[in-house]
Amino acid sequence: MGNCSCSKPSETTDSISYSEYLSIKIKEKDFSGRVIQNEKVEFKVTFPAFQHSQEIQLSPYKFFISGCVLPGLDPRGMMDKECQDNLFFIEKESSILAALFDGHGREGLKVVEFCNKFMKEYFQANIADFKNNPEESVKKIIIECDNALNKPNSRVDYSISGTTAVIAYIDTTGLYVASVGDSRAVLATVPTKNEEVKQPAKIDKNNLYKRFIEPGRVLNALALTVDQKPNHQEELERIQQSGGKVQQLTDERGNKVGPYRVWKKNGTLPGLAMSRSIGDGIGKECGVIATPIFHFFQIFPGKDQFIVMGSDGVWDVMENIEVVNFVEKFRSRSCKMVRKETVYPVSPENSTPAHLLAEESRYRWYGICEDEDVMIDDISVIVIEISSLMPSSSLNNLDLEDRRTVRLNSLGNIPNEATKMQPGTARSDAVRGSFIPAKDPKAKKARIDAKRGSYLPVGSEEESHETLDGVPFVEEEKKQ
Repeated sequence: MGNCSCSKPSETTDSISYSEYLSIKIKEKDFSGRVIQNEKVEFKVTFPAFQHSQEIQLSPYKFFISGCVLPGLDPRGMMDKECQDNLFFIEKESSILAALFDGHGREGLKVVEFCNKFMKEYFQANIADFKNNPEESVKKIIIECDNALNKPNSRVDYSISGTTAVIAYIDTTGLYVASVGDSRAVLATVPTKNEEVKQPAKIDKNNLYKRFIEPGRVLNALALTVDQKPNHQEELERIQQSGGKVQQLTDERGNKVGPYRVWKKNGTLPGLAMSRSIGDGIGKECGVIATPIFHFFQIFPGKDQFIVMGSDGVWDVMENIEVVNFVEKFRSRSCKMVRKETVYPVSPENSTPAHLLAEESRYRWYGICEDEDVMIDDISVIVIEISSLMPSSSLNNLDLEDRRTVRLNSLGNIPNEATKMQPGTARSDAVRGSFIPAKDPKAKKARIDAKRGSYLPVGSEEESHETLDGVPFVEEEKKQ
C-alpha cells in the first residue's frame, strides 16, 4: 500500500496530491484516554460517486460550476457505509439553481434521491415564479419538497430519516440562498479597504493532516447560511414548546459527547443533531421544522470571486476561511471540465476545484481517524466561480454596501446574527457526534453517523436500529 501524500508537518503548502492507497496510524487508548499504542491501518479510498461541471453565462456574469460527491468510508473496513450525499445544478431561462443534500438515517439515500428529483422538476415547472418572486420560491421549494415527501406516494419511510438542504438561486439581480440543517454556503469576496480579514486558527504541528494554505491573494469568507442547531435559543424554545427536549449523549466514562440532539420528551428518538431538515417525521412531532433560513445577497462583479456549498464532511474539518483560501490557491491551476475517468493521484492538473476541495477535506479527516478511531463522513462540494463581463473601469464605481444587512430571514431576524451564530470555525464535536470507536464491543449496534445512523458491518444482514440503546444520555439530564 502507498502512503499518504504528506509525511511530515508543513507550515505552508504550494503543491498537493492525493493518493488512492493510504496508511494511517490509529491511536489505541485506555479507559483514561491515554495512548497505549499506534495501530497501522491500510485502506483504499472511495472514488467520487458523482461529478459534474458546467459553464453558464448570465450577462453580466459568467459562471464556471463544478460539483463532486465523495463517499465516506471506514478505514478499518468494519462498516459498509452507504453514501447519502447528492447535489445538482441546472440552468433555465437566464437563471441557475444549485442544490446540495446530506442525508441521514436508514432511508437517508432514498430521501436525498427524492429531493434531488423533486427540486429539479419543481424548478423547471415553476421557473416563472422563481423569476417573478425568487425569495418566496427559494423558500417554497424546500417546504413543498418536505410536503411531497410526506405523501404516501413518495414511498419513502422518513420517520427517522431525512436530509439537510442548501439551495442557491442565481439570476441577474443577485444570489438567493435558503437552507435547512448544517450544510453551508460561503462567498469568497475581495475585502474592502478597511474590512477586517479573518485568519485561520493556528496550525497544530503535531497534526500531520492540518496544513496552512496561503492563497495568492487575500479574500474574505462571507457566510451565506447559518447552521441550525437545536441548542440555539430560538430553536430550543420551539422544540421545548412542541414537547421535545434537547440534550447530549454520554460516553462509557460519563463524559458528554457530540452535539446537542432533539429527542421526544420520554423517548430515545429521533436523536437528530439539527433543528431543521427535510423528512424526519418523528422529529417533526417534537419541534423540528422544514422552514428554511433565507438570505439575499447582491453580487458585486469583480469583487465576488466564488461560492462554495458543502456538506458537513467539509465543515467538520475546515474553517470557512480555510475553504476559501484553498479554493483560491488552486482553482486557476485546476481543470474546468470533469474527466471521463478519475485518475489517482488526484492533483490540480487533473481535477476540478470541487473535487480538489473534497479530497482535501477527506485528507484532513485522516487526522481525526488517527486520533478518534472513527469513520470518514460523506463529502459533497459545489464550487461556483464568478467572472465579470463588465469593463474593469465600471467596477470601480460599485456601491460596496455591507451585504449582511440585505434582506434575510435569519434566526432572531437580526442581520448580524449570522456572523454571531456561525463564526466559520471547523466544528469539533467530541467523538464526531455519536460515533463509537471501531474496537468498542458495541460498535456493531451503535457506530452510527453523527446525525442518525445507517452503517452496517460488512457482510452482515440488515438490522433495525430504531433507538440508540447502548449510548446513554447525560445522567443529570436523564433524571429531569
